[in-house]
Amino acid sequence: MKRLLLIFLFNTDILLAESIYITGAVESQNTQHVLMPLVPSFNGKISDMVEEGSFVNKGDFLVKIDGSSVDSQIEAQIEQLNVFKATAEKKDVDLKIQLNQSLIAYERAKTAKTIAQVKSQVPLDFIGELAYKQNQLTLKNAEKSYLKASNDLTEARLKQQENKQETLLGIAQKQKKLTYLQDTIKKFSIHASQEGYVIYSTQAWSGEKIQIGDQMNSGIQILSVSESSNLQIIAWVNAIDRPKISVNTAVTIQFDAFMQQNYRGQITHIASGGEDKQIWGDALYYKTTIQILEQTTENLLIGMSALVEIEAGEAHE
Repeated sequence: MKRLLLIFLFNTDILLAESIYITGAVESQNTQHVLMPLVPSFNGKISDMVEEGSFVNKGDFLVKIDGSSVDSQIEAQIEQLNVFKATAEKKDVDLKIQLNQSLIAYERAKTAKTIAQVKSQVPLDFIGELAYKQNQLTLKNAEKSYLKASNDLTEARLKQQENKQETLLGIAQKQKKLTYLQDTIKKFSIHASQEGYVIYSTQAWSGEKIQIGDQMNSGIQILSVSESSNLQIIAWVNAIDRPKISVNTAVTIQFDAFMQQNYRGQITHIASGGEDKQIWGDALYYKTTIQILEQTTENLLIGMSALVEIEAGEAHE
């Protein structure tokens, strides 16, 4: 009876045991991931790419994004900036003329006031009452004209200062936008930040390799540049299976070109957020990094597919 019970428990353990199978691809720990840059419409078009599988050195060309719309914006912004500068320059010349005229009028009013002050001081007994009153009236009018000319001169100077400030501010704002567009277009030509082999990414909705002419949203991976050393597996775990695995979980790895050989591995990282993989269904998938714990064959290549077996259990993270 005890023997039958032990057999029953043993068989129960077998039934409860569960393995999760996921697929991944070989990638180096030293990998440059090239993403679609931020474009004005949030959807960019690939106009050129280096050939997949080719080896590139640091600084080599990788991807060119179509920037025709940004080029048009740059041309328009340059034209706006030039028109603004020309208009501001003409206005500055006009204000200088006004300032010069105001200065001349001020000097004339000042001289007239000085002469009127001198004449107004001539005693009544020397010129008679009529001439004396005329001199006093002339002085009052000269003082009014001087005050107006002084105010006009102050206003002309203030207008010139305000125009200079407005011009500087306007040029700075338009130049800032132009610089932003020019910096944006520079990001549309992407080069390698390290040496390695080029691997194209796949479309999330079709599973097909990304190619020249494809349009993609900003932030989507276009390709990667991966070294041939320090290899690891990048795989994707279904959201349903995510609670069953954790970091440091042991796994078994088989490569599609060497199915007869198993390798030990270990989960080293699981993304905190899931991603859509429409080709696999509506579920979310979590990017998972797996370290290869054993020496692999020398024929292992970047981008090679791998089948990963995970013994499921309760995750402890």
